[in-house]
Amino acid sequence: MQTGYQGLYDANTETIYIADDLTPTQYRCVLAHEISHAKHRDRGGHADRYTEQRADIEAARMLISQVEYQTAENIYDGDETLMAKEMNVMPWIIQAYKQWLHDNVAA
Repeated sequence: MQTGYQGLYDANTETIYIADDLTPTQYRCVLAHEISHAKHRDRGGHADRYTEQRADIEAARMLISQVEYQTAENIYDGDETLMAKEMNVMPWIIQAYKQWLHDNVAA
């Protein structure tokens, strides 16, 4: 695993690598993110902004249901850190899900 990476998808070998020092919550979020890269056969480490955002949003959609999100948002008044803890995800997953809602559901 390259230094500074929590996860990496190698398109040449179709292999996902995950750092071995992650918490279980970090692991599941990073794995979901890398699964998105694998699904699209993305090449390169940290790809362009669009590719990384797409992977974050797809990971968020794998890990969070809309009902679960709405319930946590109501309970925790939109506090991303508390919502993330409740849903066993990282705050960046909450932010990505929020972005997806903004772009797709609220329209």
